[in-house]
Amino acid sequence: MYIAREYFGNDGKDSLDQLLGPIPVNAKTLFRNKHFLLTCTVPSKSIETNAKQFAITPFVKQHIRRQIEAGGGKVYQFFEDVPKNKYKQCKLIAPRPSITAMYVQCLASDIVAVSHEWIIQCCQVLMLVDQKPYVLPAGWSFLENRFIDWNCGRAKDKRSTATPFASVCINVASLCKDFNDFWSRVCKLAGGTVRLIKTESDITENLTGYLLTDQEFPEDIKIKASRNGLLVVSTVWVVQCLIMGRICHPSSNEKLTQIYQEDDY
Repeated sequence: MYIAREYFGNDGKDSLDQLLGPIPVNAKTLFRNKHFLLTCTVPSKSIETNAKQFAITPFVKQHIRRQIEAGGGKVYQFFEDVPKNKYKQCKLIAPRPSITAMYVQCLASDIVAVSHEWIIQCCQVLMLVDQKPYVLPAGWSFLENRFIDWNCGRAKDKRSTATPFASVCINVASLCKDFNDFWSRVCKLAGGTVRLIKTESDITENLTGYLLTDQEFPEDIKIKASRNGLLVVSTVWVVQCLIMGRICHPSSNEKLTQIYQEDDY
């Protein structure tokens, strides 16, 4: 077995199951009617975000997928493959909060992120355990210098709402189709009204809201949009709004409006 050899040399399956949790046998009802997405990324270099450890067990995507499927669950490779009527039954399995495309889309659609150690625990006891202790944060807010809980509420450490862009118009402006498609989908999932800006003629006086754009989009169109009252924002602004569960004012941090930055999503 390749995974076993990678971690334990020739020690074999027993050592693998001990570390990563067993593959459930004759347990096709364990994750029945449950839907899953998987995501993982290299931890952030940020000292603040690395200060908290979210999981001890290594995240091995192939093994987790086998565990879920052996338990009767459905694993999707791409977010777009998940039927909208299955969002409430779907979970994102990850080792830590991140800003991967999958994590951002699940945040926008309120598909809760849960640590992979929940899957391991379920497989060990062959029953669904309470997922609450395993729910991951929405993400790191550099505006408040802390992790924000996934669940919504009035407390400062919780998201205000799962649909922060409700009643908000976001004008997406890029020469890149992938940028337009992805960020339009994210903003719509979070309740926003989206309009695509392709040329200068699309900037009219009746436009309101925000201009979400990138580095390659013509500067003169950005300037015209700003003069017409649109607030020019970066993708960092979108992600921070999703994490906080509310609209963040672009002037609250320069990263929210800096289009030319290395950590742009």
